[in-house]
Amino acid sequence: MKKQSLVALATLLTTGVFAQQDPIQFTAKGIVVLSDADMAASALVDGNLYKSKTSRDVLTVVKFPLDRSGQNITTAPISNSSALYDKAAVVTPNGRFAFVLEGRGQLGDSVATLKGGVKDLPAAARMFIVDLAPAKPTAKVVSVGNLPTAITINPQGNTLAVASGEAGKEMRLIEIDNTGTPKRVITAASPVPGARITDLVWSPAGDFIAYVIEDTQEVGVMKFSLDAAKKPNIVPHGKPIKVGGMPATGKFSPDGKFFIVSDIKKGASAQGAGKGELFVVQFSTEDTPGEHKIVSQTASGESAEALTISPDGSMVIVANAGQSYQPFGNAGAGKSSLSVYSLDKEGKLALANEYPFEGIMPQSVEFDKSGNAIAVAVSEFLDYGDRTGAIEFWKVTKGDKPALEKMPGKINVARGSHTVRVY
Repeated sequence: MKKQSLVALATLLTTGVFAQQDPIQFTAKGIVVLSDADMAASALVDGNLYKSKTSRDVLTVVKFPLDRSGQNITTAPISNSSALYDKAAVVTPNGRFAFVLEGRGQLGDSVATLKGGVKDLPAAARMFIVDLAPAKPTAKVVSVGNLPTAITINPQGNTLAVASGEAGKEMRLIEIDNTGTPKRVITAASPVPGARITDLVWSPAGDFIAYVIEDTQEVGVMKFSLDAAKKPNIVPHGKPIKVGGMPATGKFSPDGKFFIVSDIKKGASAQGAGKGELFVVQFSTEDTPGEHKIVSQTASGESAEALTISPDGSMVIVANAGQSYQPFGNAGAGKSSLSVYSLDKEGKLALANEYPFEGIMPQSVEFDKSGNAIAVAVSEFLDYGDRTGAIEFWKVTKGDKPALEKMPGKINVARGSHTVRVY
């Protein structure tokens, strides 16, 4: 009897009956995270960087399934900037390469404060091509124009579109080969002459590229095509449309029918930014374009820039930074939230739930491949000493009133995490 009991116990252990549910449940091959480690979020208000001599920008690669030893988590020293929010990186559909815009360069160890805000950060013109396959990620560097602001990749994974501040060459189409190396680069002017493009998003079908221009408060699309010689080409398609006061980030619904844009109204400051809005835009994609139109708009939280749309297109989740970036003594410091909206077939958004959580400046959020979980990049916390950022995870409950539940596990990464990409 005793021998039978031992056999039964061994069977239970090997079959996992006694196993507890993993604290992180996330369906993906991996996650890429960018951390701008040499600038505290509160520097946007008081200019104080609060960095140590060991603070260095880093790219973190997380591969699933997770291992408590951390063997599936690796890093590479890749310079990047939180000034680009979550527009600084893309990953190829097969998960082999990440392309990272530097945006702004790293600061020297002797620099402790920013007197002129983000403009004090060194200008940059580099893109890193990161090979994610090796045990230790490796990177190559190419130039993509002064002060690049956004990057997107087509669904086929063979062409990048990059926006930069180079006059008359604000757009770059970069064809890449199977080693991630650029094989052809084509430049084009901004679809709004002289205007700086602040976000680019390839459509799910690959035939259009949406753009956001913060300075003119406009969004629009460009038609992408290949000529007889297979040379890529983009042309403005229809006139751009006004959306709010400070449009920030845009995402296509999975079917390409709608383009959801966050309008944050104002940038982060000591006075805060106030409530924002979400706009749902329907682009005219006929051969002869008609007018683009706003099909709905709704109120959002404060500093609600980062958003993601579920794989089935039924919900939108927005990360609200609030005033979490304020200096630690401020009442709003460290307080953020997630807002969950349902999205119907006509493009109407309805707020379902809102979830406060402790964390500073969440700037990126993405669904897993199943649509049952999200990952949120949190810049840092109300911690002292050797501070870190993190990727936090939430379980998603679908339905007419979708809901979230925070998972108990998280992945610590270098502080300043601002971009998460799931592959």
